[in-house]
Amino acid sequence: MFSFFDEILAITFLGFGAIYPLLLWLSPYKLIEGGFYRFNQGMVSIIISIGMLFAYLSLSQYNNFYLGVFWFLLQLVITAVFWKTKHINNLYISIPPIIGVVYLILIMNQVFIIDLQFSDYIIIFIGHSIIALVFFSMILGHWYLNVIQLPISLLKNSIILFSVLLGLRLVWNLYALISFEVVDNYGIVLSLITFLGTFEGFLLSVAIFFGVIIPILLNVFIWNTLQIQSTQSATGLIYVSVVAVLFGDLFYKYYAFRFGIIL
Repeated sequence: MFSFFDEILAITFLGFGAIYPLLLWLSPYKLIEGGFYRFNQGMVSIIISIGMLFAYLSLSQYNNFYLGVFWFLLQLVITAVFWKTKHINNLYISIPPIIGVVYLILIMNQVFIIDLQFSDYIIIFIGHSIIALVFFSMILGHWYLNVIQLPISLLKNSIILFSVLLGLRLVWNLYALISFEVVDNYGIVLSLITFLGTFEGFLLSVAIFFGVIIPILLNVFIWNTLQIQSTQSATGLIYVSVVAVLFGDLFYKYYAFRFGIIL
């Protein structure tokens, strides 16, 4: 796994940075104060810078690195422009993520050992969106302590979208278990469900369990907690979901790099 560690971190940080600003559409500026935007835009800029550092260490031999640098600089410019203004426009904030998505697509076409299909891109970006959403939900949950009378609907909408994406990933995983085949280290072709029972494939079952099943179960408890307006308890459960999602995603990406399995 550690042979792909830098690549995994690069793709994870850059994927987070490309998706996260788009989630600000879930929290309209009129309903939440500007500090929330400043914190999130600043955090995204730092995340992208870390991702570009790992990209330089592990992916700089591939083309398009300068497009990533341009994306990072544009993110800094947008963050600076809207840092103190009271007239934040999500359309402008969404421009750097578009460039980030294009950069990621170009990079992934070169680093994965398989030819990516359209469905592969969809599930990859669903994976990035799941990570971004669980962090967004956690930060938004904390913001209820800072802003009085913040509508509970904002956090509910975030959890609903999070649950939908987890459901889509679960459906894709079930489809893959039925129809995918894997060539193991000995050159033997195995069905994916058989592969899970091998020594090499065991950690993929861990990825599915922690990356999808546990967060779905947690979302049931989170939703019931939000129904009684207990945002602090819900945020505590989201913390657990963050750990589970990150743990699962680490193994998902390892198998994507090592065996070309896109789940």
